[in-house]
Amino acid sequence: MESKVVELRCGSVNYFGIGAIEHLPEIMERYKKMGISRVAIITGRSSYRKSGVWEKIKPLLEALNIEYAHYDGIKANPTVEQLDDAVKMVKEIQPQAVVGIGGGSPLDSSKAVAVLLRHPDRTARDLYRKRFTPLEALPVVAVNLTHGTGSEVDRYAVATIPEDKDKSGIGFDCIYPQYAIDDPTFTLTLSLRKVLYTSLDTLNHAIEAATTTLASAYTVMLAREVVELVARWLPVAVDDLSNLEARYWLLYASVLGGIAIDCAVVHLTHPMEHTLSAVRPELAHGLGLSILLPSVIKTIYPAKGDVLSQILKPIVPKLKGTPKEAKDAAKAVEEWIFSLGVKEKLHDVGFSEEDIPELVKYLKKAQEGGGSLSLSPVPVDDELLRQIYYESLSPIK
Repeated sequence: MESKVVELRCGSVNYFGIGAIEHLPEIMERYKKMGISRVAIITGRSSYRKSGVWEKIKPLLEALNIEYAHYDGIKANPTVEQLDDAVKMVKEIQPQAVVGIGGGSPLDSSKAVAVLLRHPDRTARDLYRKRFTPLEALPVVAVNLTHGTGSEVDRYAVATIPEDKDKSGIGFDCIYPQYAIDDPTFTLTLSLRKVLYTSLDTLNHAIEAATTTLASAYTVMLAREVVELVARWLPVAVDDLSNLEARYWLLYASVLGGIAIDCAVVHLTHPMEHTLSAVRPELAHGLGLSILLPSVIKTIYPAKGDVLSQILKPIVPKLKGTPKEAKDAAKAVEEWIFSLGVKEKLHDVGFSEEDIPELVKYLKKAQEGGGSLSLSPVPVDDELLRQIYYESLSPIK
């Protein structure tokens, strides 16, 4: 494990490693010299405190005489209402930058808030219904607290429009965080379930980015590294939640996964899960992905067996890439997920066969006008979507 903090330069300048939080003073001092003296802080309810990050950030802002307005109402699977509430609350101080602290939901929300603060005549619904294309946003600093989404290094931000059952993402160059902090020390307070779900999110990023129609040798390379790291270190973290080396490598895998989807996006698993958690917001994103992943692998393996057999070797070592392996590959990945303690399928989280037509309807509506389903390596129609949801109701037979 590296003992020094390194800079990973991608869409963001990412300070990565144990002690990376110590770079925050120089970031904020740089902003202060640029005339930035008011910031909005966007967080969830508790992780910013529980992790210990707030004890670093609050005194720093006070010492630099940087005024801040703090919105702490972001929940998992954030809604457009939460984004509008955040903007309404923080805009009173006229922020000049945004600091997001937390996992994917707070970081995604901080990017959306940064856009809306530069476009005060617009709402979050306008943004997520694609009624305008922002070219500017306030600068964002992302202090990441999980090893899952890669939101601190990518240009994406997801939110739900509840009445449409539409959980969709935006992706604009102007919302890359200018600076990101990835300090594995602050992931040690994650619960076992969050350790599992965030890391399984990373796994899905790698598999999808290596198999979309935008995939390249670069994203396949990233995916190989991500799957190897997750396969090696996630069981270690599950056995010992205090193992900092495991958190270091899981966090590194998460960054690589974020870069991978920034290059090649996603295809089936993510948009299909987004519909699940739009309908049932209590469903953890990583859990929904892990439920769908085996059937998605089975579906795309005949078209992408050459790539999947490479990247899945740490989990399923004997794959050769032939189409007839599709079911065996899917079942082996599902059994590996089950071995970690994630055994739920769609039936277990409240969905039934009767729900599938509605899920497909909401998914197709959300994807109108172009979406990540269009990047699938196999042709997508209603029957394919129905089949994946159906196969995901229970373990693969």
